[in-house]
Amino acid sequence: MTRTEGTLPGRQRDVLLTIARLEQSSELISTALIARTLGLPRQNIRQYLLALAERHLVHYAPTERHTTPIHLTAEGHRVLGHPLPPAGFPILGEVAAGQPTLTGTHVEGHALALRDVLPLQEGDFLLRVRGESMTGIGIFPGDLVAIRPVSAEPHSGTVALVVLPGEGTATLKRWHRKNGTVTLVSENPDVPPLTFPTRDVQVQGELIGHIGLRKDQRS
Repeated sequence: MTRTEGTLPGRQRDVLLTIARLEQSSELISTALIARTLGLPRQNIRQYLLALAERHLVHYAPTERHTTPIHLTAEGHRVLGHPLPPAGFPILGEVAAGQPTLTGTHVEGHALALRDVLPLQEGDFLLRVRGESMTGIGIFPGDLVAIRPVSAEPHSGTVALVVLPGEGTATLKRWHRKNGTVTLVSENPDVPPLTFPTRDVQVQGELIGHIGLRKDQRS
């Protein structure tokens, strides 16, 4: 145990160690997953995470109806005496661009030097596209999309990553809100729009760029 780790209250230390173990198993970490792992209420986990975030040991930026994948900072790894994770941005799985599918929970790998071609910053992540609903803007199955977690509702027309109500599924669509409903619109005329009460749709981030792969590289 490092000196800094030893100064953490017991439950904060438990949460920090749990995040480290989940990262090693390539899990996409959420408050719900940490709560299940430790057998504690999610509200308690949120408070521990906020305290750890204040110490710059974890990335955690919650807002109403928005969720951000949780992971250790470089300082968090240092405090635990771990080697730093691979440089680059994590590829966290797949996102639907057609019929909604379950969000990926496996880190496929890390992409290097993407700041040379995309306006990425710490906390951004990548998803591999499945489905053809965004082909109208040049996003094809197998391409990688760069997502930035957001703390506010997307502007109308923004391409957003959202979790659909009651399904635990995520999809990439254009966000259009009118009064109390949001319509998620594809960029393919063969894929119909989806409309839900705004309060029921959870935003995970906004599209900030994408990497188009050659046809022979697409899965």
